[in-house]
Formats: sequence, C-alpha cells, structure tokens
Amino acid sequence: MSKLVILLCVLACGKINAESYTFPKLNLSVTWKATQNTTLFSLIYNKTGSLQNRWFAVGLNNQEEMNGGNAFICFVNNSTSYWVGHYHLDGNTPKLFDDSNPNFGIKESSVTDLGSQFKCTFERENFLTKDRYLNSLQDLYILTALGTGELKYHGNNRAHTSQTVSLKQVPETSTTSIAPSTTTTTASSTSTLKSTSKTDAGFSSDGWHYFPNLNMVVYWLLDEKKTKFIVEIDKPSNFEKGWFAIGLNTEPKMPDGNGVVCVINNNSDYSIHNYHFDGYTPKYFSEDYKNWGLSEASVVQEGTLLGCSFYRENVMNSSRYIRTNQEVYLLASFGTGSFGFHGINKALTEKMYSLVYKTTDDPELPFDWSDILNIEMLENVRKMVNQFIDQMINYLKALNLQNIFNNFTNNFNF
Repeated sequence: MSKLVILLCVLACGKINAESYTFPKLNLSVTWKATQNTTLFSLIYNKTGSLQNRWFAVGLNNQEEMNGGNAFICFVNNSTSYWVGHYHLDGNTPKLFDDSNPNFGIKESSVTDLGSQFKCTFERENFLTKDRYLNSLQDLYILTALGTGELKYHGNNRAHTSQTVSLKQVPETSTTSIAPSTTTTTASSTSTLKSTSKTDAGFSSDGWHYFPNLNMVVYWLLDEKKTKFIVEIDKPSNFEKGWFAIGLNTEPKMPDGNGVVCVINNNSDYSIHNYHFDGYTPKYFSEDYKNWGLSEASVVQEGTLLGCSFYRENVMNSSRYIRTNQEVYLLASFGTGSFGFHGINKALTEKMYSLVYKTTDDPELPFDWSDILNIEMLENVRKMVNQFIDQMINYLKALNLQNIFNNFTNNFNF
C-alpha cells in the first residue's frame, strides 16, 4: 500500500502522523489508506459509554468548515446493527447523494466492537461523476463530529485538522525520470504530478477531469497565449512500450478534433506529438515538426504512475487547429506497443470545459481618455465655442433683434 506525503507536526487540536490524525477533544482518531481508485477510511472511537443510538462522522473539505464538504456518517445501535451514509454538506445540513442508495460512493463498510474501542471502516471511491462529490486525491481538511439520537447539529462535538493533509497516493518506489528523445525537451527529475491545490508550492491547476475507466487524470493551467496540460495515467502491468493521449474537440466525438500523444519507448525515451484527426485517422500538423504547437514537454515516471506535461499554444495558423481558449470536450485514450488504434481504451467527457483565460487586469479603454483631459486641448475647445458664440451674436445684431439678442447674451455669457 502506498504511503502518503504528510507533514509531521504537533498541533493544538491533534497530532498528525503518516496516514492518521488524532482528535483528543472527541476521543477518536481517523486513519486512511489511498489507492488509485479508492481510499480506505477508519474511524476509531475510544468508548466512554454506551453505543446505543450513536452516530460518528468523518468529513472532507477544502476549507475548515462543513459547508461544501462531503461526510460519511456511521449510524450504530449497540454494534448489533449499523449503516454508513454518504452525504454532501449544504451549509450545516447533510444531504444524501442518493436517497435511494444511502451508501452511494462507498464500496465496503464495517463496524467492529473492540471492547474499549469502536471502529467504523469504509472504502470510498476517489472520483465519481456526481455534483458536489469531492475527489479524494488532493489536499483537504479532515472533519469529525459525533452525536446521540437522530442526526442533527453536533454543537461543540466537532473538530477538524488544523491544516490540509495530502490524501493523494504516492508510490513507494523512488522517482525515475524517463530520458527524453531528441524531439522534445529534457525531462525533469522533479515530479510535477503531485497537486491540484491552488496553495501548493508545486503545480497548481485551474481545472481537472478524471477518466475512471482509463485510470487517467488531466489537469490544465490557463494562460493568455498557451495552456499547460498535465496528464497522469496508472500504467497497466504490460505497459513497457506504449502511448497515452488527450484530445480536444468542440463536438463530443473524435473526428475533426485534435490530439496530443505521449509515446513511451521501453521506459528509456519518449516523444510527444501533435495531431489533427481526419475522421478517425491522426495526422501530423507538420511532418517536419511533429510537436508543432507544443513546447516544454516532459514525461515523468513515479512507480506505476506515468505523467506527461506540455504547453499547447491557444491559437495557431491552421484551419484544423482546435483553439484552446474556448469551451471544448476532452477525449482520452491509451494503448500498448506502437501508436495505433485504441480499441475500448477510450473516454470522452460528458460536458464541455471552458479553457478561456480570464484576466483580472482592468479592461483596456477604446481610446486614451487622457487626451481629452489635456488642458491645452480643453483651452482650444473653449476658444472654438467662444468664436461660435461671437458669430451668433454678430448675426443676431445684424437682424436687429434686440430682445432675442439680450436674452441670448444673458443665457450664454462666457
């Protein structure tokens, strides 16, 4: 089982150690074990009384509060009967993800009476396509609470970690960089595959999507002129030579789309190519420059995890180039051996993602307003207006319309 990268420190509300956190205030602890697809959680409560009609909760959130988080609640009656519900937290109100299937997203669960302790264990899916479902493989706060009787507000019977903890799986094997081929830049020995957190000192992303049938994740970081992509895949056991790819299209299909393919050759060298799809046939944008439109490409291997990162220009001079800075569907696929047909190893997002970069700078004005605020220019305008008025006065005098003239000069006296 892989170990998590977690900072070790002593804190006021608990003590963090590898894959566990203790909450002295509630007399309980939470442990976790992450794999690529699921995370196994255990809540251990040091009993101080009867388990008659009790509930215990473990929550995940990217902030130190309930609202917006997810929670798994163990309901117990003297250890003879129990069930585990999976909730999203709407304010302080827990709501089941699926009323007809209360343990939605939980594969296995159990409750054990250990004499002086009570243990509730459940295995949670890391990624599911469900509104408000938090993916587990990121930096999150862990929340806990407990209560007696029906599920209701816990009051002061609550606690949370004093900082986020990384729940992402990190393989036990040492990091191995894959040497680059001559068609790409040098591969980095430092992994860029560790975080989707905005606050992490490493890579931060504006968005991500997980393809569960491929065990593949794609992250993207937006910019005005080009977009950075990082693609991770849990390498199949027979994957010594192979490829994996992501694609973009404005329609939910492969034909007429674009694809970037990372080709791995015997774990010793790699190349990254940019294609447009003519029907189902990938064709290079440029036979001479197969990575045309791409830059700063690299591949990193960490145990069974393969990662490919690259920058893709948002706009290029080709009618077949799918602009990055728009809403697009994402495609993904992989294969073993030489690059070819993917078969069933393919996936497509159900919705479009906006990859439009939004600047926080003030918008440009259509012209320089300082020009019309120029003192010299204002003086010239004043002179022109006075000249016009003088001409009108002379005209009225010539007509000998004294009353009109007097009224005009009284109202328009500069």
